[in-house]
Amino acid sequence: MTPLTKRGPGWSPNLDDVRAVSYIRQSKRREDDSKSSPEAQRTKCEALITAKGWTINGHFADVGKSGWDPNVTRPEFEEMMSAVRAGHVDAVVVFSLSRLTRQGALEAMLIIRELERYGVRLVSVEEPYLDTSTPVGVGILAIIAGLAQQESDMKSAYITATKDTLRKAGSHVSGIPPYGFTSTRVTRGELSVVQLTPHPLEAPHVRDMVRLIHDGITVNAIARRLNEHSVPTKVTGLEEQGKKRLAARRAKGYSAEAAGAAWTSSTVIRVLRDPRVAGYAAVWEGRVAPSRDDKGNRVPGKAGKRVIMRDETGAPVASHEAIIPPEEWWALQDVLDGRTRTVIRSGRRVETLLAGHGFLFCDVCGSVMVADTRSGTRYYKCNRAGGVVEGHGGLTINMEQVDDEVSRRVWGRLTSLDPEDPDDREWLAEAAKRYAHQQDTSEGVAEESAARSELEHVREALRTLYEDRQAGLYRGPTGLEMFAESVKRLSEHEERLTAKLSDLQRPTAETIRIPSEWTDVDGDPIGPGTPWAAMPLEERRMFLAFFVDTVRIAKSVGRGRHANTRDRVSINWAESPSVDDAEL
Repeated sequence: MTPLTKRGPGWSPNLDDVRAVSYIRQSKRREDDSKSSPEAQRTKCEALITAKGWTINGHFADVGKSGWDPNVTRPEFEEMMSAVRAGHVDAVVVFSLSRLTRQGALEAMLIIRELERYGVRLVSVEEPYLDTSTPVGVGILAIIAGLAQQESDMKSAYITATKDTLRKAGSHVSGIPPYGFTSTRVTRGELSVVQLTPHPLEAPHVRDMVRLIHDGITVNAIARRLNEHSVPTKVTGLEEQGKKRLAARRAKGYSAEAAGAAWTSSTVIRVLRDPRVAGYAAVWEGRVAPSRDDKGNRVPGKAGKRVIMRDETGAPVASHEAIIPPEEWWALQDVLDGRTRTVIRSGRRVETLLAGHGFLFCDVCGSVMVADTRSGTRYYKCNRAGGVVEGHGGLTINMEQVDDEVSRRVWGRLTSLDPEDPDDREWLAEAAKRYAHQQDTSEGVAEESAARSELEHVREALRTLYEDRQAGLYRGPTGLEMFAESVKRLSEHEERLTAKLSDLQRPTAETIRIPSEWTDVDGDPIGPGTPWAAMPLEERRMFLAFFVDTVRIAKSVGRGRHANTRDRVSINWAESPSVDDAEL
């Protein structure tokens, strides 16, 4: 084929020998029996070319490519235009103008002018009156292109409005279900919504992650375990579809090249932070799309985070089947946020009585104490490295001596209670309440736990709002209105939660008691044959939690036999927290 290198003014194509190509496009990559399927488009374009007696000189198809999104690259379209510019094409046949572009008359006219520049006519199967070799055809083209733009805009607006309605109803509206879930369609009122339900294979892994976090395992260690046990991620579980998603993500620069999708600490965190794990509906907060600056340089966007969707009263919207109970999810967020005293450890665990369970703290710097072993002797040591705090020096103490000292003090006070001492009565009442809560598996206790955790998160959201306001993020009338509405909604929900906690914490008419054998021990309270001696390690920790809030270890004033363990150990006895205390 000899390319035509010059087509000046007044040139017209030789209609006896027209080299025609067909171009088709479909925004969804699928084959069906509809008239706009890729195969149907190609068949009808080639039939028109044959009927006109033209020569079929090529076929170009962009399948899975939007004709609306200006950021989408259509490689086949670009290849076709290269052939046009090289003089290999006399006519372009499309199934309909909407297959060529949906960006309106301006975009269509730019394409037509490019074709006209090289003497190429445009013909449509569905619009036979569209023939750009005549002025009338060009005018009709502009009208049709405008209608295509209008149709696309109306469809986009309809889809956006529908998704917004479904989203407000708590429906999962787009994308694959998150890890741990599968989806099912249910009817709520007049709407058909997509509800997430626990995946039979993935949900158990989510529950394992939660358990490991509560056991003090780091997210890095959890990700490593999942990879070691070849637990598939959501992407790898989708097989071929997952490979395509991974390739697309890497093409956009969202992830580095790797042999396959693997668990990372951020992946684990994303799963555990997702409110849908607790059955709540979720919305994106802080998400910013990528953009370009004035010089055309790419400005990366922000992923944002999923937060709980709330109704007009500020209460969470529960719309999915939970993988774990809401109260357990709230407690999990406390651990991840560092609001609990749980020690986060990795590697090999050492079971101890006090370390890693919210009891033991360094009295110098306030950091938690962890377990250590030196020359076969087990110690408790401050988790903060020596030298970080002035006068710290790395604090350690003999584990066996501390365990013995704390145990004897608790049992000593318990077996020598003075019924007339108000401090002893109050201490015993709080311990009895904790014991009753531990024994009680009723819905009321779980409800109190969830309400307390949610109250803290609502308070945190309010603090963040005020900090953002002080930083000048809510400016102008609209910003101030949004700020006021958010504060009002959260404050009202805060009041309801506070009232709910007060109701749940009202003492019952029934007197709460601890087991009598705990106060009737004669002789050595922790010696052979005592309740303490019969308790396994886990029960001993639970027992101490009834009577002790924290144990603090002071700096040694000597070494070896001159380092008095008793003087270094101080106990903060169990106290009943008020609602205000719980908020701090």
